[in-house]
Amino acid sequence: MSLANLDRKYWPLCFWLLLLGLLISGCRKSGAELAPVSGRVTLAGKPLEKADVVFQPDNGKPPASGRTDAEGRYELAYKRGVMGGPVGQNTVHIGVSRELVRNPPKIAAKFNSQSELHREIKAGQNEFDFDVTTEGK
Repeated sequence: MSLANLDRKYWPLCFWLLLLGLLISGCRKSGAELAPVSGRVTLAGKPLEKADVVFQPDNGKPPASGRTDAEGRYELAYKRGVMGGPVGQNTVHIGVSRELVRNPPKIAAKFNSQSELHREIKAGQNEFDFDVTTEGK
C-alpha cells in the first residue's frame, strides 16, 4: 500500500474529526469573566444590614449581587453557586427591601434608582466600601 492510498483512505476520517473538533470548540460557553468582589456598606457610618448590593455591567451583561450581613459586609455572586462580579465597568445600586426589613431606610436615589456609583471590577480580588445616605440628606 502506497502513502498516497493511505492518505485517501483516512482523509474522510480526518475531515470528520477536524469538523467535530471545531463544532465542540464553538459550543463552549463564553460566560462573563468574573473576579471576587466584597466590601462593606454603611449608612451614616453604621453598618447597613440586609441591604442588596447590585453591580450592573455597563456592557449589558447580567448583574451580580450580594446582601449585607449584620456588620454591613457583602460578597457578590454572579449566579447561584458562582461567586464574583463581571470584570469591567459597573453601575452599583444599593437598596433595602421592604420584604426583608420593616420600615427600611429610604436610600437616596443617587445610590439606588438613579445611581451615581460606578466601579471597575478588575481581575483579582476587589474590595468596594460604600457609605450611603437617606433621601434628603
